[in-house]
Amino acid sequence: MRCDEIQEHYVELLYQEQGTPTASPEVQEHIRGCAACRKELADLKSLQATLAVWQDEPPLRPVAVPHSPARSGRFRIPLWSAFRYAAIAALVTLAFLGLSNAQMQWNRNGFSFRTSLRAPAPLAANYYTKEEVETILFRAMNDSEQSNFQMMLRMLDTIDQERASDIHILTRQIKESRNKN
Repeated sequence: MRCDEIQEHYVELLYQEQGTPTASPEVQEHIRGCAACRKELADLKSLQATLAVWQDEPPLRPVAVPHSPARSGRFRIPLWSAFRYAAIAALVTLAFLGLSNAQMQWNRNGFSFRTSLRAPAPLAANYYTKEEVETILFRAMNDSEQSNFQMMLRMLDTIDQERASDIHILTRQIKESRNKN
């Protein structure tokens, strides 16, 4: 065996306790024949003996940290409690806004805020339908190649599929959250 392989077996030679495997005859034979390994093992045994007699020093005198006297007449809320109260207040505010069908708008005319107990009527659609977009694209692409029009149609179909997929995922998540509650 080589010396680097023997080093892995030093534990078997140092600790001859119950439950520790004993060193194989090959390892013991190498130690008897190799002066370097024998010296390293002797150094480890001397370190082991030194550590066996070593004791911790007794601790220094205990240190007492003086507490500051409480200020009388002042009410102090710990920082963590203040954050907790602020979070609860924000949650109550958001719940109120959600239940009251709050609508906030900020545009060039200014800021407006409105609440209602009934759900607001859906606003008139201010967007094009798919058919209207197709018609507009057809007119715009009429002068260009037909392949561009087909590419735009595929793009619109992809957008519709992704929107439908997102709506399906959101619906499922809402149902799951309702089932948990």
